[in-house]
Amino acid sequence: MPSPASVSGRWSSAASRSSRRGPRITVRLAWALSVLALPAQAENWTITPSIAVGETLTNNLYLTSTNRTSDLVTSITPGISIDGRGGRTSLRLGYSITQNIYARESSENNRQQGLVAVGTLEAVEDWLFVDASATISQQYISAFGGVAPSNANIDRNRTETFYYSVSPYIRGRLLSSADYLLRYSVSGTNPDSQVVSNTTTSQWLGRLNGDTRWSALSWSVDASSNSANYDVGRDRNDTRYGLTLAYRFNPELQVSAIVGREKTNLVSREDETNNDSGFGLLWTPSPRTKLDGRVTRRFFGDGYNVAFSHRMPLSALNYPGLAPEAIRAQVNQIVQGRGVPADGSVVNGYLTNRPSLQTQQQISYALLGVRNTLTFNASESQQQPLGVISGLTDDYSLANEVTQRGYGVIWGHQLTGLSSLSLSL
Repeated sequence: MPSPASVSGRWSSAASRSSRRGPRITVRLAWALSVLALPAQAENWTITPSIAVGETLTNNLYLTSTNRTSDLVTSITPGISIDGRGGRTSLRLGYSITQNIYARESSENNRQQGLVAVGTLEAVEDWLFVDASATISQQYISAFGGVAPSNANIDRNRTETFYYSVSPYIRGRLLSSADYLLRYSVSGTNPDSQVVSNTTTSQWLGRLNGDTRWSALSWSVDASSNSANYDVGRDRNDTRYGLTLAYRFNPELQVSAIVGREKTNLVSREDETNNDSGFGLLWTPSPRTKLDGRVTRRFFGDGYNVAFSHRMPLSALNYPGLAPEAIRAQVNQIVQGRGVPADGSVVNGYLTNRPSLQTQQQISYALLGVRNTLTFNASESQQQPLGVISGLTDDYSLANEVTQRGYGVIWGHQLTGLSSLSLSL
């Protein structure tokens, strides 16, 4: 159900800013730093402290449909970023803590904390690597609860969530025409809520791809094994292997055919085995334009992924958010510097106690000026549960399908080199 409307304006003055909530992260932050300790031998370190002061004026602090409460919220956010780089290691870490001070509802004063950390290590030169990451962020508990336009709003539907991931892998060249990759990943999601289960997932992934005597034809063989372990409820497993043949007609156009076989207990308590097949299309007419699509028939039906991006001199269009890395980094740097969220998300995800099948569409359009940025975003998400659970309830206990729709408009203005003004609707 959509949340009541709320209009808010925000001004910030900082080199960087981040806002999160949750006072109990000391242990989690220490754990995250230990996960990222492997690449800590970087040769060059850059440590940048920052402080942001933001003012948020809202006409609906508690997101209620009646008896709305207006308030002015002052947000003070000290933070620190660490950037370490060496010949075979790197570490990027950003941590912030926000103190929200309410002019009228002072009993709601709170602290919100955030962490984004990413580390890499090349343990054996050009062969063995380790990736690690950790985040602390606010996640929504239920799609049927309120959705806040700002972290300054009082929202009982959010909980602090700690996420970590560690992934060692090897890669190399086999003979003279094939590349191989073998990766193991383990990750955990730990929400600070009694109504959502902790989840630990692990994955083995192997891939072998190469060329043929015909230069336009290439192939790849891949196999994966996934396991999801819940503190409450049964564990889920999925194993798949497949073959992909790709043919490039010219430098701009490539098509592919996919066949595979999958064994899973995501839907039922017993393992089920199914064949799958599909096709793909990749079209890159220019460095600024990209279309990537794939359709695969799986055990749940047809799965598809279509993404399109196009960058113009003063604007950018994305559906549902794909862009070449260089262009995406350039656009993100511009919009974040003007107080506009880089992801442009207007439909928020939520925590669940079981796997789900998701259909998601998102389109964004950004107009980029010298000092002004205007972004338009629209999203739709449909999710259905895979299997049943016991011990805890979630949104799927109320409805077999959850549909979320949303749109948003954000205007950002660069006041000075260290300050920006943004307005969102």
